Amino acid sequence: MACNKKSKIMIFGGTGYLGRYMVKACVSMGHSTYVYTRPLKPNQDNSKLELLKEFESMGVSIIQGDLDEHEKLVSQLRKVEIVISTLAVPQYLEQLKLIKAMKDAGSIKRFIPSEFGNEVDRVRGLPPLEAVFSNKRKIRRATEAAKIPYTCVSANSFAAYFVNYLLHPHDKQREKVVVYGTGKAKAVFNYEEDIANYTVKAAIDPRTANRVMIIRPPGNIASQLEIICAWEEKTGQTLKKVHVPEEEIVKLSENNIPVSILHNIFIKGDQMSFQLNTDDLEASKLFSDHKYTSLDGLLEMFLVEPPQPRLAVFA
Repeated sequence: MACNKKSKIMIFGGTGYLGRYMVKACVSMGHSTYVYTRPLKPNQDNSKLELLKEFESMGVSIIQGDLDEHEKLVSQLRKVEIVISTLAVPQYLEQLKLIKAMKDAGSIKRFIPSEFGNEVDRVRGLPPLEAVFSNKRKIRRATEAAKIPYTCVSANSFAAYFVNYLLHPHDKQREKVVVYGTGKAKAVFNYEEDIANYTVKAAIDPRTANRVMIIRPPGNIASQLEIICAWEEKTGQTLKKVHVPEEEIVKLSENNIPVSILHNIFIKGDQMSFQLNTDDLEASKLFSDHKYTSLDGLLEMFLVEPPQPRLAVFA
């Protein structure tokens, strides 16, 4: 049975792509929510200022500070029980500073490191992506060594982001669609709101302590061609498929993380490269009370009112 207790949760990376979903999920579930964010600059862009004001109007406590400010970080961490990190790829190893501060604070009952992609201990990628996976593994091992209770969340692919990326639903005049490889490799596409909700539920649940939770609902598994076919059926439009062969993707992937991700998800099919066994924790089974948005349901949303595309680095 899911745990319904209320906690004090601090989010790092709360103004980023996934972070804003995480903040809203924490608030909607009634948790006392804190966002630790880098200090605002005089020339700060308005979008971040507006987002922080929105958070404050929701009752979120905003703390400005750098991860290098160890003593401040420790004192702020002592106010909370749970830490969720959604820091972006360039900041992954900055979490080592956070781990040290959490260890010194001595009050953290659960840490969710910034992963939210493939299950990095069970897959491998082309060199640029493998370097990202390696950094994620370093954070896992450092968390274990510090003896901080943790839950790692393998969320696979951000559904709204990738549906936008693959189908370009805002472009009504679009007549063709790019297909990577054969288009037949299966992947898992989870709506960002569901990823956030499952993560917050897992953060307070004793069953997920020191475990990896994989988000792989049966209604969210599909290939590129299946997604394109479903979209064509909903729109009544036939799109020309332009295939990019694996050899070209591999060549383009040199020193290129996004292209390496495309190869891993859509050509290699790593997200579905291993079977879940009885020991694995799968989110939709663990939290069966949460009604997740299926891929078909998301396509329906895009048909009526597609979310605005996000300029996020997918990793």
